[in-house]
Amino acid sequence: MKERINKLARGIVELDRPVLKLSDTSFKGTVDIGELAKFELIIYSENGILLKGLIYSDNPHVTVQKDAFGGIRSLIRCVVDTRKMKDGDKIEGQLYIVSNGGEVKVTYSFDVRSSYKSNEIISGLHTAEDFAAFCKEDPDFAVRVFDYDDFKEAGFMHDSRLYTIYQGLKSGHDRKIALEQFLSAINQENRASVNSEACECRAESSEHEDSSKLQDVFALEVDDKPLIEKAAGICIREGATDKMAFDIYQRAIEMGSNITRLYEYYMFAMPKGWSGRLPREVYLYFDYESTMEDNMKLPLYYNILMNFSESDDVYQRYEHKIQSFAIDKLLKSAFNKRLSVIYDRMILSDMIDERIASVLPAILRSCRVTTTDQRMSYVVIKYRELNREEVYQLKDGSAYVPVFFDNSELLFQDDYGNRYIDVEHSLTRIMHKEDLERKCFEILPEHAMLKLVRAKKIAEKGIRTIDQLRLIEQVAADMDISRPYRSYLEHAALIYHESFTKDSDRLIDDSDITFLRNIDITSHNDEDRDILIRTYIKLNLFEDAYELLLQTEDSGIKRQYLEKLGRFLINDEKVSHSKDVMLLARKIFKMGTSDKDILNYLLKEYNGISADMIAILRQGIKTKADTEDMTERLLAQMLFCWAEDGLDDVYHIYRKQPNTQNVLIRAYITKRAIDYFIHGQKISDDVFEDIYGIVRDERIKERVPMIYLLAMSRHMAENKKLTGEEKMVLQDVIDFLIQKKLVFKYTRTLSDVIRIPDWVMDKYYIEYHGDKYVRPTLQMRILPDEQDFEEEEISRVYQNIYVRPITLFSREKAEYQIFDETRGEDVADSGTIKADKCVRHKGDTFDILNEMSDLLGLDNDRELREVMLRYVKNESVIDELFTKELIETKDKEQ
Repeated sequence: MKERINKLARGIVELDRPVLKLSDTSFKGTVDIGELAKFELIIYSENGILLKGLIYSDNPHVTVQKDAFGGIRSLIRCVVDTRKMKDGDKIEGQLYIVSNGGEVKVTYSFDVRSSYKSNEIISGLHTAEDFAAFCKEDPDFAVRVFDYDDFKEAGFMHDSRLYTIYQGLKSGHDRKIALEQFLSAINQENRASVNSEACECRAESSEHEDSSKLQDVFALEVDDKPLIEKAAGICIREGATDKMAFDIYQRAIEMGSNITRLYEYYMFAMPKGWSGRLPREVYLYFDYESTMEDNMKLPLYYNILMNFSESDDVYQRYEHKIQSFAIDKLLKSAFNKRLSVIYDRMILSDMIDERIASVLPAILRSCRVTTTDQRMSYVVIKYRELNREEVYQLKDGSAYVPVFFDNSELLFQDDYGNRYIDVEHSLTRIMHKEDLERKCFEILPEHAMLKLVRAKKIAEKGIRTIDQLRLIEQVAADMDISRPYRSYLEHAALIYHESFTKDSDRLIDDSDITFLRNIDITSHNDEDRDILIRTYIKLNLFEDAYELLLQTEDSGIKRQYLEKLGRFLINDEKVSHSKDVMLLARKIFKMGTSDKDILNYLLKEYNGISADMIAILRQGIKTKADTEDMTERLLAQMLFCWAEDGLDDVYHIYRKQPNTQNVLIRAYITKRAIDYFIHGQKISDDVFEDIYGIVRDERIKERVPMIYLLAMSRHMAENKKLTGEEKMVLQDVIDFLIQKKLVFKYTRTLSDVIRIPDWVMDKYYIEYHGDKYVRPTLQMRILPDEQDFEEEEISRVYQNIYVRPITLFSREKAEYQIFDETRGEDVADSGTIKADKCVRHKGDTFDILNEMSDLLGLDNDRELREVMLRYVKNESVIDELFTKELIETKDKEQ
């Protein structure tokens, strides 16, 4: 750039500029996510003239490895960075080439896609129905796709139900069965759900039927005590606990038998679910017995609660024992149908401490799962809200499972590890104690599942207070939340910040900020991403906002937020000079900013295509920002890359500045002088004023750039209202030019204002502007004597300007045609020149020849003879003077 500016400043005329060509005018394609993809652009000079320049990218995701280039052919390597982008993003922008061959834009557009093989399938699976149709078309391939890690990235997998079922099924053994069950989940319309009232009715009915059946046993009516005692003794020795043994033991107790361990075996043999009253002796025996085996306590205590009210003496005898037993089992998280009755009766609100509060919620939320499918060995519960799963063994087709949420998913597993969701089953809620649950949360607010329940309700209604926000944050931080539900909670938190968080909000502490920083924004939509960026900016977390913004191809962030961010970044020494900050500032400018800090930054730092720089410069002038630095850079760049649009405006802005460089001013003047004299363009009068001042002030014209002399003299030929001083300056210039044999068509026209030599005035001039390296062909004829065009010589006088002087006498005219191979076979220029009788001195040789020409053909021989005698006399005098001058010159040389 400096070399071209210096040449222009010295008045050196360079018409040759490289013809810039590109291997590609645009780039379009697909790039893999998480990679550094590359593409290459070749810039070359078509005419072999050295190219020099810079190249910029206007998208931070596309960088140029080396932004300066030079040579006849340059390979430009660019990198597309998708490491922080997500599937489906789009990278669009332009490469700006600023060179001595001009300014060029190269567009690019890249779709970001997952690198997994299944991506081309998964990207097209927008709905569950799409996947079901795909499975029908190619079942075998569908099994493989179902097993890909990125299957859960499919659009329909944002459904928390399907996501949860998928995670549960994928832990199974057989993938084909897992896929079949997943498709069953897609097609399933009526799923099993918890219905408290219906469950209770089923529980009561089932329990009543079981009790009736169990109590309908064979009753012994034998009154022979010795026989009964003998039978009981035999049963005890044999360890019998069947129904017959139970009846024998009971009959022995009723008959007052004192056989050792009779009462214990009676309890061992009690049928499961027995709710009838036992002999009073049994209650009294175990009341006085200091020790009782654990496996006898549950059936006895259950029986007492089923048969006695709180006012009965039996109940009162056992109340504390049952309570202690209930607490002991509760703390061990033991649960079944009989324990549920004990818990329901014995666990009271005022008994709850932190130990009980830690386990009781799971008991209160327990349900009995029952299935008649004998293939199933386990039931698996998966919460949509959590990543973990809980597996419970089925005993006699039943299991007790804590279910904290109605939308929980139940799966069944066989002995081979295969899992199913279409197993017929019943789900019965055992206990309903909302007051106890509330008490547990009061005593132990840190209980994970209860916090999750509360957080879910808050998120559904919308976060309204900072305390509710903190609860959401704690749940997300402390629990193994599933990805869909974590995104749900994070979204609720972001909506809170969007609505309630203010600039520099003092209510927001470090824990809130940590939560924001831990958000995986790739699991969120663009709206959530923009909210997070805005929240960062409001909280003055500018580095976080900037990092996230760099990952974003397009955002809906309003200008006011970006201006706040921009002001911080341009004052941060660590990043203020980075290209990314520059592009952000440019983006803010394009949004219409009037922020003086950002404009000042751009005016000092931004380099790009001239049109963009001019727009920034004009806005800077409007806001009265400091424009000096950019004006100078921009003027130099425009002169370097031959830019025209806005050049005069930039120059005039530059001239008004207090500090200017003469080299740039002279370079601009030279550029405009070339445009005027060589290219025939119209330029402003102030350029001619500058040129005139330069020419006038320099006495030795050899020191003035030739292009200045030519431009000034031609301009004066077109505008002949000259002052006396201007005529004197012009006379010196023309004399110098004629001495240098620089005579043009306009030179002859100056005879009205200054002295022009006769030998110049004796000629007429054909002038043609073409290619300095390709000589044009001139064909000419002089009428009326010549009828055919003949080729004549035409000489290059200056740069690309060719001149042919011709002599015309009175009544003659010259017709000419010029052919230029650079412009094809057609005539490039043509015209007619007539003799104008513009003669400097009456009676000179040329005047006599013109007079002779007029008399030829007229019947006036006498006058013609006199004119011819004058001509001979003039020629003799000239010959005599020339011979005498030649002799004197030779004498001096000797």
